[in-house]
Amino acid sequence: MAATGHRSYRFPRFTIIAVLSCTLRADQAQDVRARFSQIATALTAGNAAEAMIPFDKSYPDYARLSGYLTGLTGAFQVENEVSVTNEEDTLTESKVSIDWSLTLTDLGSNATIQRTAVITAKLVRKDREWKIVRFAPIGIFNPQQGKASMRR
Repeated sequence: MAATGHRSYRFPRFTIIAVLSCTLRADQAQDVRARFSQIATALTAGNAAEAMIPFDKSYPDYARLSGYLTGLTGAFQVENEVSVTNEEDTLTESKVSIDWSLTLTDLGSNATIQRTAVITAKLVRKDREWKIVRFAPIGIFNPQQGKASMRR
């Protein structure tokens, strides 16, 4: 009869650190992407204030973007398509490129317009959450952009 016993495996310390690091980076990428999903979901729901939550108040265009989002959600039904195309992470920051597409339906006329932009963003860790400190260009969210060319 074969003896069964407890086997103990020893992993080098760097292996454990590498596994933990990969896990933390996967969580970070997921958390960062969730911030952009939060913005898109809030815009679709017509809630500009909630869409601004991921942005740090130190972001230089905070007030202008807030005004754009308020105007956009007040004038249009917003549909978003957001795709992160590039992401560079460190433990303290994340830099991303995003393909952002908007389909806007005018609430008064039902005319639609499509807008697309490649947005670059930088997020930093503040108080246990990721905050956007750079996000450009923001013209895609300007409610006045392209209004004259809307079609039915």
